[in-house]
Amino acid sequence: MESLNTIKLKDYLTISIPTHILPSAPSTDIIEGTINSIRDNFIGVSDCRFIIYCDSRTSVNPSKIEYIENLNKINNVTVVDRPNSGLQSNYIKGIVDSTTPFVFCCEHDWIFLREIDTPKLIKSMLEYDSINYVRFNKRDNKYPHKDNPEPADVVFWETYVEEESNVGEQLLMKTDAIATHPHIIRTSKFMNDWFDIASAQGGLTGQVEQNLYNRYTENIRDLGFAKAHKNWGIYNYGGKDETKIIVHSDGSEEGRT
Repeated sequence: MESLNTIKLKDYLTISIPTHILPSAPSTDIIEGTINSIRDNFIGVSDCRFIIYCDSRTSVNPSKIEYIENLNKINNVTVVDRPNSGLQSNYIKGIVDSTTPFVFCCEHDWIFLREIDTPKLIKSMLEYDSINYVRFNKRDNKYPHKDNPEPADVVFWETYVEEESNVGEQLLMKTDAIATHPHIIRTSKFMNDWFDIASAQGGLTGQVEQNLYNRYTENIRDLGFAKAHKNWGIYNYGGKDETKIIVHSDGSEEGRT
């Protein structure tokens, strides 16, 4: 392996963007906004491969053909048209197809609020194989989901959040929240340990984040958070003072907690 000080991100990171025919089709403004936000805020990713995996179900929107054509006009992006696949399947496909050790998974309608030191994060993930998943939080890191004001019937996806002191210079927070919100994931960990869990209950159309979260939660219940986290390696990006990093532009016209 080349020196961690001279790594080329394109050799280590692929950007995977699962999508479907959005209500705004044939316009690609929403997904282009996400792509531009990634390019503007993630240091060093300009040479990385960007791949869009699109579920082009014609029953959802008759503008399919024009929308796919417009996706293919976006600069330096590969488009994989997968009719009747679904976001969950395309999330998995993006990792399965990866030729790099890490995949940045980001659905079509997220906007990043500030700069991310991508080389520093990837170097830490290369140096510490205990870091398998790093999520970019839509809430402040200081408090877990349960401590944020929410409707009474909300399901809390994060009840633990603790500073990590053993992963070098990169500040991270240990958490029990694993979801398909924007994150960087270790390809080998997903393929070796999480693929069968993620794709259960209906094959590649299974509820990826629910399946992973349920299994992780079971492990925490059985082993305690410290031991379960050591096995899983799930983190929020940044330290306890990190404020929210992403906002949802809601291109699918449906809420996201």
